[in-house]
Amino acid sequence: MTVVEPMLNAEPSTIIKPLVDTALLPGHGLQHDVVTAAHRVYEHLIAIWAPGVIEAAHDLGVFVELSAGPATAERLAERLDTEPRATRVLMDALYAYDIVERTTEASAPPSYRLPAAMRECLLPGGMFSLVGKIAYDRRLAWRAWQDFAGAVRRGSRDGSGSDQLNQISVDEYESLVSGINFWAPPVVQVLRQGLRDLAWPCDRAVRMVDVGCGTGLYGQLLLREFPQWTAVGLDVARIAPLATSQAAELGVAARFEATVCDFWQDSWGQDVDLILLANIFHLQTPESAETLVRLAAEALAEDGMLCIVDHVVDDERTAKSAQDRFALLFAASMLATGGGDAYTLKDYDDWFVRYGLRRERILETPMHRILLVTRA
Repeated sequence: MTVVEPMLNAEPSTIIKPLVDTALLPGHGLQHDVVTAAHRVYEHLIAIWAPGVIEAAHDLGVFVELSAGPATAERLAERLDTEPRATRVLMDALYAYDIVERTTEASAPPSYRLPAAMRECLLPGGMFSLVGKIAYDRRLAWRAWQDFAGAVRRGSRDGSGSDQLNQISVDEYESLVSGINFWAPPVVQVLRQGLRDLAWPCDRAVRMVDVGCGTGLYGQLLLREFPQWTAVGLDVARIAPLATSQAAELGVAARFEATVCDFWQDSWGQDVDLILLANIFHLQTPESAETLVRLAAEALAEDGMLCIVDHVVDDERTAKSAQDRFALLFAASMLATGGGDAYTLKDYDDWFVRYGLRRERILETPMHRILLVTRA
């Protein structure tokens, strides 16, 4: 796999830029503050433009067409059977969002090009393709956000009044799991260093269990880092084959076993060296989240390590770091789609103490926090 490192080296400023330059607003005083606030809120409101533009280009086949090479808007319109001027508007919007590059020569119409990294993100079949995320948005997210006010009125309780898990279906889950693969490489790099900083014995035969593994990428990348490790990935029948296929693609199939499992009812094994829970807690109720900690404590070896990767809120801070802001907004997304939350460090620490565990380290990644946990 050659795309992991180049993807990690992308500068955030080349991916997203503000559309409103509030530094140019003249004046001072209350009116200036109100106008500045209005500009900022307006930019949030027009954030809907971005998925509208990107998903329209996906629907029309723009990215597939540009994968063959640069093209003008007129040429794209011919190939895609779209109206030429409207196609130019779409392509310029993609250029404004830094999705495509645009080159202009004297007396020639602009030509649009899809950079290599964007091809990996926007074409189907790539390990870090977002096509599954687009499908998930179409099936669930767009509709769910339209009724977010209703979700706030109802909460995430079922007909009996009980708090419920996130209501994503197996179909939606299958679309989404590959669409968030790009989360994994920076997490694994930070986790690898964090384990070594703790002097946890990595250079031995470690048995890892990846609970709710999805495509298995977190565990599989760890297997590439540590050749003596083996892993079992637990997930449902529709998802396990995706993990098996990806393990072969990454060259770790001999050391990765995808197992169909109801991890609420079935055993995770005994004396497990490393238990990985990546992006599982945010789907849970407080009660089911605590149950996950209990099940992990029951399966963990005496000298084992529990690794939790999730959108964790550090409530001892002002909750305004990038990780905290993403976690707070991700909690809103969970509410919109039927249940779940972003839990705080205190929540986790309380669960750990209850089941004889102790948080050893908290590690920061672009959108996640990693909790490294041992027996107390």
